[in-house]
Amino acid sequence: MNSIKKALEILNYISSVKRSVGVPELSKNLHLPKSTVYRILDSLLDYSLVDKVENTSKYRLGLQVLKYSNSFCNSFNLNQIAKPILKKVCTETKLNTYLSIWNNNRNICIDSIRPSLEFTDIQLFVEIGNEIPLHCAASSKVILASQLLEDIKKIIYREPFLRYTRNTIVEPKKLIEHLMEIKKKGFSICDEEHHEGIKAIAAPIKNIEGKTIGSIAIVGFAQSMLSNNLRKLGNLVMNSAKEISKELGYDE
Repeated sequence: MNSIKKALEILNYISSVKRSVGVPELSKNLHLPKSTVYRILDSLLDYSLVDKVENTSKYRLGLQVLKYSNSFCNSFNLNQIAKPILKKVCTETKLNTYLSIWNNNRNICIDSIRPSLEFTDIQLFVEIGNEIPLHCAASSKVILASQLLEDIKKIIYREPFLRYTRNTIVEPKKLIEHLMEIKKKGFSICDEEHHEGIKAIAAPIKNIEGKTIGSIAIVGFAQSMLSNNLRKLGNLVMNSAKEISKELGYDE
C-alpha cells in the first residue's frame, strides 16, 4: 500500500465518521502503525487537508477539502445551468460552442457542443477536459482580462508563451494592453491566434460575488466569422454569458 493510498484511506475514514479522530483510532481501524499515521497526518496538515482540533490530539477534515468540494459544486452547477444556453447559442450560430471554467490559473473546457455535421468540422471541436492556452484563446483571454492587474502580471510573466501563428501575442506588455481592451469591450476575439483560419469569440461568466469563474465561447472558420459579423456574434455571446451569470446569482 503506497503513501497516497494510505493518505486517502485516512481522509475517507475521517469523512465517514463525521467527527474528529485520534491517531490510536486511525491506527486500529486502518491497520496502520501509529508512526505511519503520524507521518501522513503531518503531510496532510501541511496542505490543510486535515486540521488538528485545538487543545486536543484529534484531527478533522481541513479547509482545503471544503475548497475542493466548493469547486466541484460550482463547476457542476455551472454545467447544469449553462447547458440549455450553450445549446441555444450553438443552434443560433451554427458554430461549435463550449463552456470553460477557471481553476487554479488554468482554463479548462467542461462542456462542448457541436452543431449538425452539415455545418461543422471536427477540428473546431474543443474536447471536454482540454486545458486552453491562456494568451491566445478567446475563452482564456476574456477570463484573464477579468483578473486583478497584479495577478495578470504574475501569470503572464511566469514563463514565455508559445507563438502558434503570426497573430499570436507573446510579448507580455502587448498582451496586457490587449487584455485591458478586452475588459472594456466585454468580450474577447481570437483572431487566428491559436490556429490559422480559425476564429473564436468568448464572454465571461460571473458568480454571485461578481467573480469571473468561466466563459462561454463559439469557434468557427474565419470565413464564416467575417469582421462585419463579429460585433453581432460578440453581443450574442456576451448576452448569453450574462444570462448564465444571472442564473448563478450575479446581479449587475
